[in-house]
Amino acid sequence: MFSKEEVNTGRQIEFDYMKGLFIPMILLIHSFQMMGGAVAEVPAYKIIYIIATMTGSAIFMFVLGLGSTYSKRTNGQMVQYGVKMLVYELIWNAAALCLPLVLVQVIRGWIGLETAWESTWGLASIMIQYVNVFFIAGVSYFVLALLRKINTQIWVYFVLALAFTIVNPFLYLDGKDIGTGVISYVTTMFAGGRPAVSLCPLVHMPYVLLGAGFGKVLRRTTDKAKLYKMISIPAAVVVVIYFVRAFSINDGLDAFYAYSSYGYVFPETLRALANCSCVLLMAAVLYALRNWISSVKP
Repeated sequence: MFSKEEVNTGRQIEFDYMKGLFIPMILLIHSFQMMGGAVAEVPAYKIIYIIATMTGSAIFMFVLGLGSTYSKRTNGQMVQYGVKMLVYELIWNAAALCLPLVLVQVIRGWIGLETAWESTWGLASIMIQYVNVFFIAGVSYFVLALLRKINTQIWVYFVLALAFTIVNPFLYLDGKDIGTGVISYVTTMFAGGRPAVSLCPLVHMPYVLLGAGFGKVLRRTTDKAKLYKMISIPAAVVVVIYFVRAFSINDGLDAFYAYSSYGYVFPETLRALANCSCVLLMAAVLYALRNWISSVKP
């Protein structure tokens, strides 16, 4: 099943399909969230959210790690790309999150409606500092470049990924008061705990590392179908265990939804393992269906 030489160096189509299929889920979920109120209380939405966030941003960070093993970028270029991602985060925050807030107040004043500049500037000050996927991607590129620079062995990626899933729950800063100042600002940027941090890098590092390790394995795989069959069983077991536990400690859909929502942002070890397992299971299914999918006419 494995070769000493790298024989599988082309595009891994199942991961292209995975990212493409999840984009409509992102649009759907955020549309419900933006509408808020009673619309966000629709049971169908909560069920879709629970299922979709078993992968969610984990897909993109996993594929980022996997893609780094197929990328021809040098270590220096990866660092440059990481810096570019951080710049993109600032541009996104300013153009997509802050500018609309300001424009709304300008338009309201122009047409003679009451304005709320004080609350607008307060919200804008949070939005300009927003930590989301761009920032996480930038940090991930720095980490991957470092690991590549020191010639990290394949098994180390998996060990580090497991270590992060075990240690992370003890490092989350949600609800913890660690004071103010530069140290607090930086640590909460990585471990959550303030309004400006939507998704934190610490949570996503296991997905990135697992993706990088898995990518290195794929490059030497001669029989992907056999590989996916081999990993699907333990992955399915982990997912089943997670859902059995989640159902046992939550009474009803609302409780399960709240539990899932918090676990998506601050996953415990079992949830993080289940997320990784879901990504691998999706990859296995899409690889098995690849010929059928490619035959479907647009």
